[in-house]
Amino acid sequence: MTIRAADQLLTQQPGKVWDTTFRQAEASVCLRTNSKTALTHATGTLYAYEQTGTPGARWQIDLLVADGLAYQEVEGFADAPTIEIGPRLMAAVLARPGGQAFWVEALHTLIVADTQQSTVTVRCAQESAALHWAARLPRQAITAQLLENGAVYAHTAAFSRGGRGVVIAGHRGRGKTTTLLSCLHRLGADYVTNDRLLLRTEDKGRLAGYVWPARLRAGIGTLSALPHLADLVPAEQRAVPAEQRWASRPKVPIEPWDFARLLSGDGRVLGSVRPAMLVFPQLDLDRTTVRVEQVGRAEARAELLRTRLFMTDPGRGPSSHINHWLWPAPDPAVTDRDLGRVVDVLAELPCYRIHADGDPAALADAVAGLLDTGPEAHR
Repeated sequence: MTIRAADQLLTQQPGKVWDTTFRQAEASVCLRTNSKTALTHATGTLYAYEQTGTPGARWQIDLLVADGLAYQEVEGFADAPTIEIGPRLMAAVLARPGGQAFWVEALHTLIVADTQQSTVTVRCAQESAALHWAARLPRQAITAQLLENGAVYAHTAAFSRGGRGVVIAGHRGRGKTTTLLSCLHRLGADYVTNDRLLLRTEDKGRLAGYVWPARLRAGIGTLSALPHLADLVPAEQRAVPAEQRWASRPKVPIEPWDFARLLSGDGRVLGSVRPAMLVFPQLDLDRTTVRVEQVGRAEARAELLRTRLFMTDPGRGPSSHINHWLWPAPDPAVTDRDLGRVVDVLAELPCYRIHADGDPAALADAVAGLLDTGPEAHR
């Protein structure tokens, strides 16, 4: 589908057309839609991106809530191969001049990608489907561009204090969220991310981390330990005994537009970070004291490579959040090269393993002590 055809479809639908351009580093994508609700959802969710009205984006996405899809537009997908594009979500795929077309029957959505013109046209039969795509597709477009330019995924939380970024790395359940929220509240730090960074080397080998924007998910054990967030625990989970809260599921989602609740003092929400310290939390509820041990460069490097920046859990396999069905990821050999570069620099940072219980004050004080007296404080 050409840009002119997309323009015609937009003008054929009743009502106004809204648009914004998302930018992160050199990556950019323009989202145009006839659904104000979808645009509001996208701009709220993609908090980490600069949002402007300036033209000249690398990609353009036209997201349309259409009156209906003609039968002849989708009948050709009847015998087409299918791929998984999300948890329990499949799409039939057909090659077309300039790119590919996807029919997502579960959401009654037709997606046409034209790599020659750098356009994606999405036609949804219902606005609920437009809400599904509104943030996901721009995020995938931005991510693909950063990966193309040397970035790699890292399963980490992160905050910044006084311009120094702290990367909190580890597999699920090790205490990343508890460490992050404790430091935000007690140290007045800036929020960066709770789950995902895109790391790459730039500026003469220095590391830069760009946020993969998403909601925050916190367990009720963590929320209950932080008085200012305890009211976020759902009513039906408040009766869970204290000793069972840390293992209770599901986690509680906190949307980006509510992140201000997580902050204290002059804390802000940031879209990028310059890593200066690496922390591996090890929460153990049976502990009564906090113990900090420095992790040597060789050990840190081996752990980061073995887990591919904690994106691969030996017990669970690769993260399910890596999904590039519309914009393919770089060749594995290129990704391995970029991973090695990032790990080499990351392992040179001061790295600490913190053994602690769930006491937010003790945990945050331990991190503050490392920031104030560790090697990075004197650089």
